[in-house]
Amino acid sequence: MKVRALMMLTALLLFPGQPVMAAQVAADFAAAEKKVKDAGYIAFIYPAGWDRYGERFCRRLLADKKVLAAAGDTVLLAVPIYQNPTEEQKKLAERMRGRLAYPGDMSDISYPALVFYEKGGRQYATLHGERLMKSTPEQVAELVRSRVAAKKKQDALLKKANAAAEGREKALLLLESSRVPGLEWPGGLREAIQKADPQDSSGAAAALSFSFSPARDETLPAFLKRLDTVLENPVYTNEQKQRACAAAIGHVRRSVGMIAGGSIIERYSRNMRALNPDSPLGLAAPVIMRDWVREYRYGQGWSPEVLPGQPIPMVMKGVPISAPGTYTVTFRIVTGRDALAVNKLRLLDGNRCVAEDTTARAVTWSATTQVYTLSVKESVKNPALEITFGNTPDKRSTWGDIIVTAQ
Repeated sequence: MKVRALMMLTALLLFPGQPVMAAQVAADFAAAEKKVKDAGYIAFIYPAGWDRYGERFCRRLLADKKVLAAAGDTVLLAVPIYQNPTEEQKKLAERMRGRLAYPGDMSDISYPALVFYEKGGRQYATLHGERLMKSTPEQVAELVRSRVAAKKKQDALLKKANAAAEGREKALLLLESSRVPGLEWPGGLREAIQKADPQDSSGAAAALSFSFSPARDETLPAFLKRLDTVLENPVYTNEQKQRACAAAIGHVRRSVGMIAGGSIIERYSRNMRALNPDSPLGLAAPVIMRDWVREYRYGQGWSPEVLPGQPIPMVMKGVPISAPGTYTVTFRIVTGRDALAVNKLRLLDGNRCVAEDTTARAVTWSATTQVYTLSVKESVKNPALEITFGNTPDKRSTWGDIIVTAQ
């Protein structure tokens, strides 16, 4: 009787005027630990004494039948968090949360918050901030239900993974368990994937700790080839692929510029948008294509602004080639300290090559013009010259004209 009276007193101290809740709401952690099943706990952490609205909000949720029903077998606790607790308040808070740790300091999370814990005390989900505070009790009930259902899905994946033999399948199942929306990774996941697939033949370990950036001294073509491999690999999520595209776009803009890298920036911006047009990066893609792409067009010739820092192909649009025939492309130097190196020239119709001259040439002050000849055997609807310049970043002080002439 004394224990029961103490539990009732604690509940009244936490929420004055609040009756003791249904069986799934525990008066303190000791009582919760006796009731807990595999579903674990939900702590309604409220700002005690410094946010009355937050206190009332948690009180309302704990009294709501739909919220209680959504929690299922989960045991609920009301846990205070104080700004400057007295010794007595510290003891009360410790009694209420027991071995359930607060989810972080005040910079990491806002209160009130609903924090979900496994039976062993490990946190696996959190509801807080605007999404929680702007929700009705009915909407909160749906959020709670979704987290509880997601945990069951994650547990089912882990059970399936544990039953699988060591190897690729097991590693991919473990990886999938980390991707259940709204949940933290399962505990020990990284180590479990490493044990299941030590050589990472599945790519699960790389996908779990995904990052993408250019390696030191990596050429741009090699970097973009690595990006294309990521984009083709189903083990990576669309969000990860978008992040890789964003990293590549930023690197291209910094390393080769908006004219030299314009076609590359445009290509990966389109990829980024196609992966998920409604995501933040998907929505940013049209802005990037508008502001970060400078089209290279016939009549611009070449200049330090145009020449890329690496020998990457550049696409010059609007070239006057349409009918079949023989055409010359003349590179003529005008001014500057450096020569112009041209490694390769191709005529494109859209993405298709219809003629090329792959002889490397240099336009210098002793050879002020160099001429490429293109034999075009068919009509060209979308003509563009793909020019691969060979100048290094320190050899780009050169200006000149590029002239297309029909023979």
